[in-house]
Amino acid sequence: MGELVPMSEAAIFDLVVRQAEVLAQSSIIPSAYRRKSADIIAAGLAGRCFGWDVMTSLRQFHVIEGTASLKPESMLGLVRQAGHSVTIELDPGIAIARGTRHDTGDEHVASFTMGDAQAAGLADKKNWKQYQDAMLTWRAVAKLCRVLFPDVVLGAGYTPEEVGSDDPMVRVTAIEAEVVPSLSIVEAKTALLKACAGDKQIAAGIWGGLTSCDQSQLDSMCGVGAAMIELKTQPLPPLDGQPAEA
Repeated sequence: MGELVPMSEAAIFDLVVRQAEVLAQSSIIPSAYRRKSADIIAAGLAGRCFGWDVMTSLRQFHVIEGTASLKPESMLGLVRQAGHSVTIELDPGIAIARGTRHDTGDEHVASFTMGDAQAAGLADKKNWKQYQDAMLTWRAVAKLCRVLFPDVVLGAGYTPEEVGSDDPMVRVTAIEAEVVPSLSIVEAKTALLKACAGDKQIAAGIWGGLTSCDQSQLDSMCGVGAAMIELKTQPLPPLDGQPAEA
């Protein structure tokens, strides 16, 4: 077998651009990215430093006024994947995140309280009233990651609120993910192939990114819902554009 030849930066950029043009017209990506190919490109390129493909990047990033905002649950996943330790404590009105680096042993504690939320003008927002513990947790985690693990989050350790987003379509936690109708495996594949103008190679690449996700990634994925969880556990029929048995 021949050796794989690494793609040049120009070729990678061209591939991301082509993927963005297709994905922008798709209904199986987070709604905040639909018909916004430039934002898809920005998120895709930002995710490369974490080893993510475009589809994974769309689930983890929001690009707000030129700043890549990383979901705090993604920050936590990256930190733990790097071998560092994070524990979280919750008490009424406060979340405390404690971290320890595996390489140096350095430790740090970050907290976020409802008093902090009040001072930041967050406490009266619907999300904070309904999901107080979750919102406190993720703000504490983001604070911890910026201080103790900046080499892991690489400057993207800010929640959407912290970079000035008031867009109701920007979601901070998986609890607030948009709920959409479930698709059958055949319907999802047919829609994807149609969005790719019949290009099976592009469609197969995007499909592979979806079906290679782990359960936690699928659970937090916006714009797809339970259908994508089903896709992972079912055989992948040929991408031929023809109706088939699910």
